[in-house]
Amino acid sequence: MKLEMQMKVAENIKYLRNVFGYTQTEIADELHLCRSTYALYEAGKKVPGVDMILDLAAFYQVRVDTILQLDGEKFINDVLVSDRCKDQVHLLIDAYYRISPYAQGCLIERAQTLLEKEIANEIPGFRAGL
Repeated sequence: MKLEMQMKVAENIKYLRNVFGYTQTEIADELHLCRSTYALYEAGKKVPGVDMILDLAAFYQVRVDTILQLDGEKFINDVLVSDRCKDQVHLLIDAYYRISPYAQGCLIERAQTLLEKEIANEIPGFRAGL
């Protein structure tokens, strides 16, 4: 696996873990790994084998090509439309449409501000490198 792909897989699995709110220990336990081995995957210092990529895809309910995706925006879109996120996305959309137009505008402005701060590394986020 090329270094670029190795680092992107590392970023992608870290993003997935953070989005779904797991610790490295929880993922390692679920996949029957040592936490230190899983940490090496996320750091890009060890390449997960095909079986491990299949297991990660199954655990997060995403396609294998999502984990291997080099394009950050496509990766995030794939995660958002995955079976595991559909309920969360629908709840968010429902909540958005239930608030007033004024509140919708405030929500969008706040989301854009937070995104800009994450990109500038002013607040912790998951997007680094995506």
